[in-house]
Amino acid sequence: MNVARDTDAAVSRIAAAIGEPARARMLYCLMDGHARTSTELAVVAEVSPSTASVHLNRLKTEHLVNVLVQGKHRYYSLEGPNVASALEGLSVIAGGSHYKFVPKTPSQLRDARTCYDHMAGKVGVLIHNTFKTLGWLSGDLDRSSDWCVDRRLGPA
Repeated sequence: MNVARDTDAAVSRIAAAIGEPARARMLYCLMDGHARTSTELAVVAEVSPSTASVHLNRLKTEHLVNVLVQGKHRYYSLEGPNVASALEGLSVIAGGSHYKFVPKTPSQLRDARTCYDHMAGKVGVLIHNTFKTLGWLSGDLDRSSDWCVDRRLGPA
């Protein structure tokens, strides 16, 4: 096996995955450390939701993004700091910076909403964190399958 040739092939595949403008927009959007749904990333990439899913599968195949499944929702984030460093390096070479993601979800929906049978959004996360700090909650309540964790707000 030729290690150099294997590395060259891997670099080429990763560069091709990043090189498509819609995928690059998705990756740069995730650089703020917040996980996002494919729908949100489709808006950022200016593609249809089905096209966004194809792009995200390609990025996942090349180990550029992680996916966290919570119920019927999938939240995408960068695979790790090495991916962020590579994207930052490419930005320096390109001589530009990328805009910060601004959600278009109505603020009331981000603030207070429900997810199936429990509270969610900023209010739900704040109530959970307050109850936990006050010692009003017991047991293992940090499992993502039990709580709707909005990764943009941090763990519940």
